[in-house]
Amino acid sequence: MNGILNILKPTGMTSHDVVSSVRKILNTKKVGHAGTLDPNVAGVMVICVGKGTKISDYLMNGDKEYICELILGKSTDTQDSYGEDVLRNDSFNVSREDVVNILKEFLGEQLQIPPMYSAVKLNGKKLYEYARQNIQVEKPGKLVEIKKLNLIKFEDNRAVFRVRCSKGTYMRTLCNDIGEKLGTYGHMGVLIRTEAKGLRIEDSVTIDRLKFLTDNNRLSECLLPVDLVYPLEKITVDETYYDRLTSGNDVYADASHLAGSEFYIYCKNTLVGMGKKTAADSVKIEKLLM
Repeated sequence: MNGILNILKPTGMTSHDVVSSVRKILNTKKVGHAGTLDPNVAGVMVICVGKGTKISDYLMNGDKEYICELILGKSTDTQDSYGEDVLRNDSFNVSREDVVNILKEFLGEQLQIPPMYSAVKLNGKKLYEYARQNIQVEKPGKLVEIKKLNLIKFEDNRAVFRVRCSKGTYMRTLCNDIGEKLGTYGHMGVLIRTEAKGLRIEDSVTIDRLKFLTDNNRLSECLLPVDLVYPLEKITVDETYYDRLTSGNDVYADASHLAGSEFYIYCKNTLVGMGKKTAADSVKIEKLLM
């Protein structure tokens, strides 16, 4: 049982809860995720099963897409609606045009300062651990990229927008910073992740649906092949080299047509691993996936 699941995480569940549920349903311990979601966030959660766990690091590096609600007029200590009020301003005057223009300013690469209530580490300790002890620290900035930022709706003090961004971008911080740019305060309301590593929310399955498919021997309807979710160039190695290849040795193969530095290696009609070129027309398994 190897592959990738596109799970629709509900609000109220931690990422660990989702992984534990999948382990129980599939009756396997080898389950992991390719990027967490906060308990109050819903949407696409990429779950790796079996040998799929070996490429979780690769899957984490893709772009993410969200639908995010910004609530203007108040900031909180967690930068979302679950935190304690910090600053408030009920007399601001912001128009839809103001919001559209400000969103344009957030496009592109920028240094983002993560919220104190986050899992970012400083000196081996997570920021939220400092926050819970009321210890003030200088938070490290992180370079992120906002690739798309489109307003969907603006009414009263609430704006809803769709954002496409690089790994590690904090939507809570984005909402806080947009609020400040608009001359008031802001925090994040509802957040839904609609895409991760090309997996869309409309194709996701709930935990209950996963159990139904598993109980009815229909798991193949949602368990995606690794090479479909993370597509790479492919190379086929003669089956006589199978033992040598899976032992981690260089083997002969015509690799002259490969443009990339990463590719999948197939042998005996099976995906056996991710490979790399080691010499002229030679390849070696870098990560065994069989």
